[in-house]
Amino acid sequence: MTEIGSSLAPLPLAVRGLVEARTGDAVFVVDPEYRIVYWDEEAAFLTGLAAEDMVGRRCYEALLGERECGSPVCTDDCPVMRLARVGRPVSSYDMRVAALSGEKRWVNVSILSLDSAEGPYLVHLLRDAQEKHETLEMAQQLIRLSRKGDDADSADDVGGGDGLGDETPETPSLTARQLEVLGLLARGRSAKEIGGNLYLSEATVRNHIHSLLQALGAHSQLEALAKARERGLLQS
Repeated sequence: MTEIGSSLAPLPLAVRGLVEARTGDAVFVVDPEYRIVYWDEEAAFLTGLAAEDMVGRRCYEALLGERECGSPVCTDDCPVMRLARVGRPVSSYDMRVAALSGEKRWVNVSILSLDSAEGPYLVHLLRDAQEKHETLEMAQQLIRLSRKGDDADSADDVGGGDGLGDETPETPSLTARQLEVLGLLARGRSAKEIGGNLYLSEATVRNHIHSLLQALGAHSQLEALAKARERGLLQS
């Protein structure tokens, strides 16, 4: 790994040891004050954001990461930093980052937190997640088109589609993580077991399940699974 865009001041020894280790991931480091202090060549290549434009800036002002719904991941009250400050591990997550060209790209992020006298340094390991999200979006679009085609056929079968038949609910747009949780629920996994499989806390899994119930308009997990199968999100 070439040391491009290293810190404005010397990195703590433990942090330096990590950024000098061999990895196929892109790497950048945020100090306890949210400043980006290291940005390697792979990070520049993956995001299209050059080291000279990133190092020294607050991560939430420079990276502008966002969730599937468009809400920010990177903020001045970063939940990742809050967890690190109380000694809690951080599960990997996907976020969309905006390059200088204006194009947005999905990346998967893992966090290594290292304590120092000033506070935690966050070593971010990034990998490309664009293809995964494009595939999921394509699959969801095909499901929607398929459902519309089935609706049209059903309308023809009952007399030309006079609009009096039952409407098929619209297929909700679920995040990649929600689809993973949904698939494991369908296999009979508990929230605790799902957390172990996905390296998430049980509380985080329960939040995902709650979001799934809302998205599917369901009042229970059994109802959610039935509706997910009905809408083509799960195999029958």
